[in-house]
Amino acid sequence: MEGYIETLLNMEERCRFFKENMLRLFYTNPQMVQYIKTMRICYEPAYQDLLRPLKGVSEVIEVFGIEMLEKNKKALQSVLRLLEDPNLMWKQELFQEKINSVIEVFSKKRVKKEIQNRLLLLNREEISRLNEAIHCFLEDCNYSAVAMSVSAIEFRLLSLMTSTCQDARLERMTLGQLINEYLNNKDKYRRIIPEKHEPLLEHCNTYRIFSVHPKKERINKSVATSILHMTFQFLLDKDLVHG
Repeated sequence: MEGYIETLLNMEERCRFFKENMLRLFYTNPQMVQYIKTMRICYEPAYQDLLRPLKGVSEVIEVFGIEMLEKNKKALQSVLRLLEDPNLMWKQELFQEKINSVIEVFSKKRVKKEIQNRLLLLNREEISRLNEAIHCFLEDCNYSAVAMSVSAIEFRLLSLMTSTCQDARLERMTLGQLINEYLNNKDKYRRIIPEKHEPLLEHCNTYRIFSVHPKKERINKSVATSILHMTFQFLLDKDLVHG
């Protein structure tokens, strides 16, 4: 199953796939007409399995920094919630109207190009970690969301540092040690991290410690939201591509 980032990269196709499958399995299937009217199609596993990642993407759409999607966030979330309403979705016409409105947003060439340009800055390992971070965030597993978000930052930082200096010690360092090593030796690493991101690194490392060690500091939704946003801000900076 695709993760949230892969779903966003293929959002138009995933919405069309959802639409076509639901029409074929339920709405245009003569054997299912009565079932749809008397039962709750939205509770069907086949329906939920395809809708859930679409809805998840809409819940975190602003972290990707795509202006047109940010502007449409509330509308997208509203439509995708309606698609979960069993009192409405027994109507084929309404189902098609709502899913088509989502397809329309993601079929725009400008939107598709911007999604591609931003998300292709991520490599496979970072995508894997970010997908898990988003999953934890949506499930209100705030400690795990922070830990996985920051692990993606650590992966990028290590990649950037080793691209400028082949030092075996770097692979064995914790994130805090990597940050200190970089800040104390910026010239050695050709100042690869813009100064604007230095406080971000230290802030994320502080909350990583709180999330993975038995400290008294609580990680609430607000903190998890902040760290997730800063993670994407760091990783989607064009000045911080892999070496």
